[in-house]
Amino acid sequence: MKRLWRVLFSRITLSLLMIVFEVALLVLLFIFTPRSVYIVVGASLILSFLCFLSLVNRDVNPEYKITWLSLILILPPVGAILYLIFYSRRLSRREGRLYLGIAKELRARGIDGEPLSELYSISTLAAGKARAILSDDPLASVYGGTSSRVFSEGSALFSSMLEDLASAKKFIFLEYFIIDEGELWDGILDMLKRKVSEGVEVRVLYDDFGCFKTLPEDYDEQLRALGINAHIVARITPRVSSVHNNRDHRKICVIDGRIAYTGGVNIADEYADLKERFGHWKDGGIRMEGRAVAGFIKLFLATFDVAARVVSDYDRYLSEVGDADEPDGGFYIPFGSGPAPIYRRPVGKNLFLNLINQAEKYLYITTPYLIIDYDLTEALRNAASRGVEVRIITPGIADKKRIKVMTKSAYPYLMEGGVKIFEYTPGFIHEKMLVSDGKYAVIGTVNFDYRSLAHHYECGVWIFNSKVVEDARLAFLETVSSSAEVTRKSSRLTLGEWLVKIRIRLFNPLL
Repeated sequence: MKRLWRVLFSRITLSLLMIVFEVALLVLLFIFTPRSVYIVVGASLILSFLCFLSLVNRDVNPEYKITWLSLILILPPVGAILYLIFYSRRLSRREGRLYLGIAKELRARGIDGEPLSELYSISTLAAGKARAILSDDPLASVYGGTSSRVFSEGSALFSSMLEDLASAKKFIFLEYFIIDEGELWDGILDMLKRKVSEGVEVRVLYDDFGCFKTLPEDYDEQLRALGINAHIVARITPRVSSVHNNRDHRKICVIDGRIAYTGGVNIADEYADLKERFGHWKDGGIRMEGRAVAGFIKLFLATFDVAARVVSDYDRYLSEVGDADEPDGGFYIPFGSGPAPIYRRPVGKNLFLNLINQAEKYLYITTPYLIIDYDLTEALRNAASRGVEVRIITPGIADKKRIKVMTKSAYPYLMEGGVKIFEYTPGFIHEKMLVSDGKYAVIGTVNFDYRSLAHHYECGVWIFNSKVVEDARLAFLETVSSSAEVTRKSSRLTLGEWLVKIRIRLFNPLL
């Protein structure tokens, strides 16, 4: 009841109501202000036609374009008004300038440029994939000198992370979509307070919308009172804007410039199996030690500087990065994705397409949601048709019923193309991982859905030629052993599910 009361009367709830009111007011003003119905009709048609022309001439994903075109044509002038307000996914000018300034400065230093040349000498194909990521992500670099470990359970990851936090001597960075008060966060918070008392610098970022059910509105102030430099990312405000779609879905932990973690886990009890939700909650991630940690320092600090309106001393933190004690010989690219003008192209989607389109032997994917566009769907089918073993694991028990329907609706067409799909029967799998050909792995926060691929700030790590790729493959196969293969019969939608799909599918790209 306390949490429900907090949600109903929270700043975010009130802001969302104000946004709805603003949109409704704009529509009503447009409809009722003119006295002549002919003026209304004429203005509606002109506005809708201009928006139609604008959209037709944009170079965007056709499915995204069709959704907006349908809205404009079916609901003039409401669709046109919504298009003018919500179509853009750009940041504010101040945030955009700050991000781009940071990226330009780091690129100008030319740091970590040598590993790309080394990668070219080993594999031109892998180097081409790496170069594409660097082209899409202005903060990305290729790193050697790294070792890593894959975790296929959240409890094991957090146990390792707590040990590493206990060893921190200089600084700790935490950035999470969700932080929930409970046993897990209480233990981490106690550790952070102890580290602050020892003189360790602690910075924390969390998403406003992701935590509006789980944390008090002034929690950042409470943490700062404890000596923890905490800030809220992407604050919800009572103004009509598409920026509210740009949630910070990243999960990053950096310790002393030596160690970094990322993966699917948020800081909440269910992610560490301390509380049961949707059966067994299977999640995972990766621990990195060595040069690749620099990539996560850059990602964290860029977001922190925008949220806190400061300019951090990047050299100070990056100077702490060095080679791992026992590098595994692999190449790592920590990457981020998000809205323009920082990311002008969809980093995560392009990265996945390059791996799928060039896969030769196998392609293994775990994702909690499978709501993908035509490009990714056809790429997966084409890979299977040329003999690549394509396997995808999704949850057996869903966390969101409507999203489960949309995931299930993607099964038949993929299966017709030869893709094998499995559902994790013990419960809900939240892990986000792709493994291919014994050479490549991608582990991070990116889901195979529209929100991750188009709207959210996401992060992950692209890996080539590391022994951890084999560890990830074995972890996937172990998960398959606890999963049931989807058949044509089990993939059929009920009438109720089909009606839900019809209602939602057209507007998937906007959700």
